[in-house]
Amino acid sequence: MSDPLTWSPISLGRWFGTTVRLHVILILFVAIRLLLAAFSLAGQGTLSQLLQTACWLGLLLVALAVHELGHAVTAAWLDCDQEDVHVWPLGSLVGPSFVPRSSEHILVALAGPVTSGAVFLTTALGLNIFTRATVVWNPFGNVEDAGAPALANGSLAAPLSLVWVVGWFGYLNLVLVLANLIPALPFDFGRMFRAYLGSTSVVSSRDNMYAPWTARACALLLVLTGLVRLVASWRSDGLTLIALGLLIEFLVRSEARMLEDGGYFDDGVFGYDFSDGYTSLESSAAKVRPYPESAIKRWRRRRSEQRRQRRLAREAAEERRMDEILAKLHREGRGALTDEENRFLVRVSMRLRNRTKHM
Repeated sequence: MSDPLTWSPISLGRWFGTTVRLHVILILFVAIRLLLAAFSLAGQGTLSQLLQTACWLGLLLVALAVHELGHAVTAAWLDCDQEDVHVWPLGSLVGPSFVPRSSEHILVALAGPVTSGAVFLTTALGLNIFTRATVVWNPFGNVEDAGAPALANGSLAAPLSLVWVVGWFGYLNLVLVLANLIPALPFDFGRMFRAYLGSTSVVSSRDNMYAPWTARACALLLVLTGLVRLVASWRSDGLTLIALGLLIEFLVRSEARMLEDGGYFDDGVFGYDFSDGYTSLESSAAKVRPYPESAIKRWRRRRSEQRRQRRLAREAAEERRMDEILAKLHREGRGALTDEENRFLVRVSMRLRNRTKHM
């Protein structure tokens, strides 16, 4: 394992040209949740609690698949290369070395939250129309049953009922949307922010600091919010918020070390792959990843190349025309030239003099 951010032992194949793998964090998250539910069952818990946990974990996997499909389909539609997806409980675990910097990748990063948001709104509207139930809008969930929707009489939906399943699915999509709106890696809005900064034509040193400053502010806010929830109500989601803040800070520090080493590398977060020991430093050097060219820049480059080709063709035609006129002048004299040929000689000679003057 050369990079903890890419430790994804299970492959799910290629989705619309994008390789998708399950990250070890997601595997551990599912296993720990199921073990905790099983221990609860052993300690006077009920089988329903274990089944509920297994059900909402399955719904989370479906929500993550829909979220990542939004990214993959958009990348295929834009004919845009996307890095391998490493699915963790909040989307794809993206580190600083995997952030493309072009306008297309802004749309690809935006597609995930938009897809999850559309699923959540559709779920909320459908439940309200057909059952008068209300999905959970609070990202921290209900105290009794986090994602269970509220029925028309104010009570929560019965566990494992159809309304409960649909409500939980909508709630999980809401969590994915709100989490990925955090403007810091590894979240989608953090990818969008860095892609926007990288796609600008001129980036100053101050602009390069916007991303880490924003990320550190988000990390601090998450840690403080988590501490408040731990102290005030002893909610376990406080630990989750603190862990997310520490993860963001880890990524910021990794990015800073990468920049000190000279840029964004292909061989993992720290630039080198030590899976074969220190001898890997002798066999290969870290390679700087070229930033993908945006559609606007490609269009400008093609337009500039077309103008250059037209200019070269025009100059070649003028040279041939000039040779013909000079040959006629040599054979027949100045009086044989037409008015148009005289104007052509004057115009071309003036341009040549101006070009020589500015050289």
